Amino acid sequence: MHKTRIIAVLLITALLILGACTPAPTSSPTPAPIPTITPLIPTMVDYSIGVEQGQGILSRPKGKGPFPAVVYNHGKIIDKEGYQGAMELGYNLDGILQALAEEGFLAFAPIRKSGLRDMPLHNEEVSRAVDYVKTRADVDPSQVVLMGFSRGGLLTLIAGIERNDLKALLILAPAPGQGHFAEAVQRVSSLNAPVLLLVEAGDDPPILEDFEMLERALHEHEKEVKAIRYDRGGGHQLFWDVGYWWEDVRAFLEEKLGKQ
Repeated sequence: MHKTRIIAVLLITALLILGACTPAPTSSPTPAPIPTITPLIPTMVDYSIGVEQGQGILSRPKGKGPFPAVVYNHGKIIDKEGYQGAMELGYNLDGILQALAEEGFLAFAPIRKSGLRDMPLHNEEVSRAVDYVKTRADVDPSQVVLMGFSRGGLLTLIAGIERNDLKALLILAPAPGQGHFAEAVQRVSSLNAPVLLLVEAGDDPPILEDFEMLERALHEHEKEVKAIRYDRGGGHQLFWDVGYWWEDVRAFLEEKLGKQ
């Protein structure tokens, strides 16, 4: 009896030791939570792709989604004056994003941090912003549009040439970018997304030349493009805020992505 009790104690001790040595089961990583924001109200958010971090303005439609999305590339005025400074001068980025959200699109504008002239870093920031939006749980990654004004229009064109996962491009009054625009136009044969191209006749001559150069190249390569040259006033600053041109944006988005 004494021997049996000793054996039982030894067995229990061995089992306890084995249990302590067995590694605990690993759990799968939990997806990063989506920050809670008030629908339609443009809100500054932090985002990251890999080790790279950034900030942007997000305006989200009402509802749960998944939503189609528009990544909006701002003009050089924000690179120069900052987000708040540009808003004070009349560049209504918030209003543009909110208008997109009211149309049913999750709208996101990355605020570039790479200075005034570093186009390669600008391009990287745009690409990371698109990747971020496509990984959000409330976005349909197959329905992502790129839109940009002035310097942002140039960046939109470059990204549209380099990526094949964009549903459409909206390019507003594209800036020359010290020759970067002309270089990009030489590569439009690689572009596979439909384009809406807008400008106002009172804009600066280099902007108008860019518009005509891109329109001509897209037609020569038999790309899908709708180009509109307004003559109702506003010049370059027409696209600082939602105005009469917005009806064409709405119609184009509805045509390419369906009514939201």
